[in-house]
Amino acid sequence: MTKQLNIRSDEAHALASDFAERLDTSVTDVVLRALREFGAKLDPRDELTPSQQAEFDALRALARKASANKRPGATSDHRDMYDEFGLPL
Repeated sequence: MTKQLNIRSDEAHALASDFAERLDTSVTDVVLRALREFGAKLDPRDELTPSQQAEFDALRALARKASANKRPGATSDHRDMYDEFGLPL
């Protein structure tokens, strides 16, 4: 079921109607386009705090260091330890 958005603003209605007429489209399309463009300009909502960023950077550095020290031919493939149903042998 489609949800309905009600905006109680004469100015918003007039602008959306005018733009829809000028673009030969619906008011819904104008509002949707405007919201998408506005959303694209917003900063990401999942920004890290400085302490989270520092911890993330430290973990990435640790992963790079560990990767540089892995043995040739080392793999994380452990299929030989499980049967065809994914249960341990």
